[in-house]
Amino acid sequence: MVKIKNILWSAGLMAATTVGAGMFSLPYVFQKAGWFTGFFYLVVLAGFVIVAHNLYWETLEKFGEKKRLLGLVKIYFGKIPYRLSLVVVLGGLTLALVIYLIIVERFMGLIFPALGSWGPVIFWIVASLPILLKLTRFVFSELLGGILMLLVILTIFLTTSDFLKIFSLAPTVDFQNLFLPFGALIFSLTGWTAVEPIFEYERKSARDSSRGRSAMTLGTTLAALFYLAFTVAVFGSGATITVDTISGLLGWPFWKITAVVLLGLFAIWTSYVPIGLEIKNSLEKDLGWPSALGTAFVFFVPPALVLLGVRDFLKILGLAGGVFLGLQYLLIILVSRRALPMTARKRAVVNLLAFVFAAAAVYEVYYFVLQ
Repeated sequence: MVKIKNILWSAGLMAATTVGAGMFSLPYVFQKAGWFTGFFYLVVLAGFVIVAHNLYWETLEKFGEKKRLLGLVKIYFGKIPYRLSLVVVLGGLTLALVIYLIIVERFMGLIFPALGSWGPVIFWIVASLPILLKLTRFVFSELLGGILMLLVILTIFLTTSDFLKIFSLAPTVDFQNLFLPFGALIFSLTGWTAVEPIFEYERKSARDSSRGRSAMTLGTTLAALFYLAFTVAVFGSGATITVDTISGLLGWPFWKITAVVLLGLFAIWTSYVPIGLEIKNSLEKDLGWPSALGTAFVFFVPPALVLLGVRDFLKILGLAGGVFLGLQYLLIILVSRRALPMTARKRAVVNLLAFVFAAAAVYEVYYFVLQ
């Protein structure tokens, strides 16, 4: 019983860390690229992410608890790649906060229209206070946020009238948008930051490492299934399929909109705070910034980017997922390739993963900059 409880805890942490705001882009992505295309990428990219997590786990086993991703990059590739990797990690985290602010603005407009532009400002202040007050990272914040996101999915799923409607509202494959799902799905499936706490938890419990790896696989698989359920449910719920899903909910009953929005707002808050603290800590510890400057960066830069016009939800999501998070997974793969002994077959798989994540980054740069 205890073993099952421990596995479920680790799997739950991985699923909770993975499930996030990216899910609101998936109905639109499935509609534009085709339901088969979306399903295919969801399965394949989930598999790639699971393999990358296992590679990272093996690398952590080699070094124990002494080194993490950025430290490993510094060991194997030197100071300049280390600095570049910092930009990749911090850039992805900063864009995640921008995405949350974009989502919050649309959430608040649904049930608090009287607040106008003050709604996102109020959320921004509430979310930034723990960072300003120098609180420590919330231990279970990701888990709580993930649980609330799952309640959003459950609310929509249980009130859906037609689970087959996706087949009539979305094409099977749209070749013009064949690569559109890349960035959105990588952003949605990213959960490598949960590998480290799960690894530490399993080491302290002195259990067979295969259990932790199985739990991680289970967690990512559950997240992918939740995303599929959410997407199918949105198509069958009578909502208009929009780029962020939220703006298409106006035809729903008010109680349903309110439930989804309140759960979503709280879930985003529980993600915004730890990400902000992670950025602040990295700026101070890795780059040597003064505490006040690190705090100011987290407090002002994300809303400043939104005010400057960084508001295209799908493009920002693709940039964060395909470029920054894709490059983070590429770093994991490259570090693992250097650190671990590999058979020719395993090296071929690792090279394929590296190619896919690099290709995703190149495509999203093209999509974001040139289109």
